[in-house]
Amino acid sequence: MQAHRNDRLGFSLVELLVSMAVSSVVMTGVVSVMATASRANNTVKQVTGMNNNLRVAMDLIVRDLTQAGQGLPAGMVVTVPSGAGALPIVRPGPIGSALIFDPALPTLSAVSVGPGLGPPVNGQPTDIITILAADNAFDEITLTALDDVSMTVSASSDIDDAPDVDGDNLRVGDLILFEKGSVSSLRFITRVAGQTAEFDEGDPLNLNQASAPDGTMTGYLAQAPAEVLSGGVLPSRVTRVRMISYYLETPGDPVRDLRLIRRINNNPPTTVAFFIEAFTITYDLIDGVTNPAGVQMDAADLDGTGACDPAPGTPPVLQCSPNQIRKVNVQLTARSAEPNHESRLFYRNTLVTQVSLRSLALVNRYM
Repeated sequence: MQAHRNDRLGFSLVELLVSMAVSSVVMTGVVSVMATASRANNTVKQVTGMNNNLRVAMDLIVRDLTQAGQGLPAGMVVTVPSGAGALPIVRPGPIGSALIFDPALPTLSAVSVGPGLGPPVNGQPTDIITILAADNAFDEITLTALDDVSMTVSASSDIDDAPDVDGDNLRVGDLILFEKGSVSSLRFITRVAGQTAEFDEGDPLNLNQASAPDGTMTGYLAQAPAEVLSGGVLPSRVTRVRMISYYLETPGDPVRDLRLIRRINNNPPTTVAFFIEAFTITYDLIDGVTNPAGVQMDAADLDGTGACDPAPGTPPVLQCSPNQIRKVNVQLTARSAEPNHESRLFYRNTLVTQVSLRSLALVNRYM
């Protein structure tokens, strides 16, 4: 007979229980570490995406603000149709919003303010800002003909070539600034045929008005006759201008669908960044007396009873004016695309910057 060998026996119940307990402790630690790593990775992704949104949005705003007023006439204003019976000039903004510039003003400034004109987000008002700047790709162009409703560009600038090698092609919706001495006029291109661009009345921005008392193309030509010099050159300075607005929009869910929008002229709006839930702008001014900073440019500021009132309680003497703006203070607040899995709260960050408007730095404060 052969004796049984102990080394051929299986594990005892106690040994199995101990090994399972040890394995459970190890696996619990591994799962905990993996869960922590996953949460950390998700947090990094959410915060990084949020901060990238902020940086991209602010970089573009700063670039456009830096060019505000570039290439505009003296005083950094452009003449537009105005006077009794004139239609108000439409301001680029949310589609269907019917925003307009102040109809009492015969000119548009390089910077047009819009405190509280944006849609409210989380119960807080948001701002709009609109800037004017020349487009260097179509600047000081020579004309061969100019009248009330059209202009013909010299063949030295091919405005209809394909592909657009020099970026100087004209298209429907472009804004053209005419300037001669201290006289200016801003038109909206409604048709382009070869080297001729036309300015038909009834354009989306109401710039091509013929019956307005002031600021019409007829009035411009009367003050700045388009006489032909030798070689068929017309002396008017002709420049393409961009009218750019920034504002917030909530086209879908007002809680989750938050967008910072950039809109040029009457072109379709372009989304600059998502999940931007606050857009606030203030201005530093030069008024020759108090030079107020951080001005909201609201109704009280504009009528002389707010930040530009040197002696509160007395009749207003000075008024805040967009022509006095020298610096723009921009504040953007973004949130993450998704909330934290545990707290169910969104991550948020705010970016603040100040932009000096170099083209306005030397503008006479009395303009």
